[in-house]
Amino acid sequence: MKTVIKSLALTAAIICPLLVSADDREQLTTIVVEGSPDHPGTFSAAPDSSGLKDTASLLHRVPGANVNRNGPLSGIAQYRGLFGNRINVKVNNFSMKEVGPNSMDPPLSHIPASLSGSLKVFQGLAPVSSGMETIGGAMSVESRKGNFALGDGIETSGALSSGYGSVDGGVFGSVLGAVANKNHKVYLSGSYEQGNDYYYTGSKKVVPTRYKRFGYTGGYGFQNENHEAGINYTGSSIDDTGTPALPLDIVFVRGGVADAYYNWDLGNDNQLRTKFFYQNMRHKMDNFSLRTAPTIVMGPMAGNQFTRKQNTDVEGGGLDVEYTMPLFTGDLNMGFNGDMSTHNATITDPNNARFFIDNFDDVKRDRYSIFGEWNTEIIQNLTSEIGVRYTYVQENAGDVNFRGALPPGATTLKNNFNNADHRKTFNMGDFVSKLNYSVNASLNTEIGFAIKNRAPSYQELYLWLPLEATAGLADGHNYIGDLNLDNETAYQFELGFDWESHGFYVAPRFFYHYVSDYIQGLQTNNAVAQMTSNMMARLVGNTNDTPVLEFSNIDAQLIGTDLIAGYTLNENWRFDAGLNYVRGKRVGGGGGNLYRIAPLNGRLQLTFNYSGFMASVEGVLYARQNDVAQYNNEQESPGYGLLNLRTSYEPVEGLLIGAGIENIVDKEYAPHLSGTNRVGNNPDLARGDRIPFPGRNFYATVAYSW
Repeated sequence: MKTVIKSLALTAAIICPLLVSADDREQLTTIVVEGSPDHPGTFSAAPDSSGLKDTASLLHRVPGANVNRNGPLSGIAQYRGLFGNRINVKVNNFSMKEVGPNSMDPPLSHIPASLSGSLKVFQGLAPVSSGMETIGGAMSVESRKGNFALGDGIETSGALSSGYGSVDGGVFGSVLGAVANKNHKVYLSGSYEQGNDYYYTGSKKVVPTRYKRFGYTGGYGFQNENHEAGINYTGSSIDDTGTPALPLDIVFVRGGVADAYYNWDLGNDNQLRTKFFYQNMRHKMDNFSLRTAPTIVMGPMAGNQFTRKQNTDVEGGGLDVEYTMPLFTGDLNMGFNGDMSTHNATITDPNNARFFIDNFDDVKRDRYSIFGEWNTEIIQNLTSEIGVRYTYVQENAGDVNFRGALPPGATTLKNNFNNADHRKTFNMGDFVSKLNYSVNASLNTEIGFAIKNRAPSYQELYLWLPLEATAGLADGHNYIGDLNLDNETAYQFELGFDWESHGFYVAPRFFYHYVSDYIQGLQTNNAVAQMTSNMMARLVGNTNDTPVLEFSNIDAQLIGTDLIAGYTLNENWRFDAGLNYVRGKRVGGGGGNLYRIAPLNGRLQLTFNYSGFMASVEGVLYARQNDVAQYNNEQESPGYGLLNLRTSYEPVEGLLIGAGIENIVDKEYAPHLSGTNRVGNNPDLARGDRIPFPGRNFYATVAYSW
């Protein structure tokens, strides 16, 4: 901890002694799609009236976005076929690090839906100012923080919400309170959610999908004339939560992030924004608390359970500095971003105190980046955005060890890893160029080109023993890392149109990405790793000799389209629709499809509003996915359609009552982005089957804000 704190303090002293704030608008959760007109029908929905417990679920309503689902709280963001750490996901304007090596706690899981203020997704080519390593896009979620008072007196504000869902007996409740005058603000919030294993198709159940989460935030803000500063703390505690698509479940995730900010409006459109954050979190998982551990069938321990427990932690922090100034007919935005993190993960056996495996030991991933972005009007109705960013990534890892009954090959793999050079550096340059032309009052067009980069994750580099610590890939394969990986480089092209006239709107986007040195698993040539994996599998009766995959560089391409459209019939009725399609393929090397990409899908919604009452009928349609990745035996998935009914009523200002039915016909369906079942004692689901999503769900919510 001392090393991280000293490093952050030194960086802060060198760069700037000041620290950035987020937008504190108090609101129900909304979706903001940056880069497109604010159409009334982007399927925005407030969790206060829809029963959503997971902020990641809101991505289903964003053009081009989706969610890889490994558990009730383990929703990994996907955008246009890229997912996980290829997307820069910020929480309250900082890059929160996952504490688990299998993404059980993706960034969006740390802000419960009931406490989130807004989810922002940058449509298409993410600007360089949106952060580092945005090869797959950028998005951010903001929690509610209260407001400064508008007058001279003291004002209070807040929000209360609670809800119930029948499919898992889930309940949630949240509270936010703030006291402020025009110069000072203090706020505090908390939320609690709990649910049981959910049902599908009547009485069938997916085990384990129970969950329990407690979240809290608090902070102080100060503003005076052209200055604003403050401190915040965002904490969470997740306990006893299932992840049936992964080999272990969550026992707990605990900790949080402290941040401080400072804003200075220097006048004449000059602004300085800075932010500092520090994160410290712990995570424990096992394969016996919420599921039955497999039975050992070989060796002296035959007949006993193959119990495993893993403890992980992450410590890190970062600093962002951004300065905006006028330049010619536009604005020049310049900045520095830097963050550092240290990761540890140790596997133990609760029935054998001497057994341990250093999965990851003292792994460091540090990033430092500078950028410049110029937005200007070239001629009337023609604007441009040009941005460049340089990023330096340094990664390193300590030596590993183990003790206990592992195959002889484990010693060879350990020695080979410890004798190698673990320090890796990556120098990456990003470039974004966009032109936007307003043809007339109804039609806008945009064309863009970008070069984006991502350095390998620490799992892709330092996974020395064949295991499933793969940042949530959840394909059932053991992987090993490769210390010689190159960074990914994507060449991205985009063409978009936005047309709106006489109550009708349509906004299609077309994109093509060519990714050089794309990182995915390929069958390893490491005979020792394959032998070690086979011998470990046979301990629990698996004799299939599943191929070990090694993270490798290939070339790939993604092509697709996403659009939203709709029509406002009158002041009471509105129709909205959305469509998403992406195809990901390997280029050369025998071809093949990329893993875990959503099939063609769409959403239709008819909405009625009258005097505080809202009702909508929503149809969700997914096509069959036949374009699957052969390298990891990805399963094809059938298409399906769902029907949802949502209503809300605001009898008085600030009070919102919601109710609805999701999956009205109780359709049994397993989305392609759902993981495969890893739980042997699931009574209604075979091991290796794709995990069905919840059946018919009746929900009711109530929320009050003031």
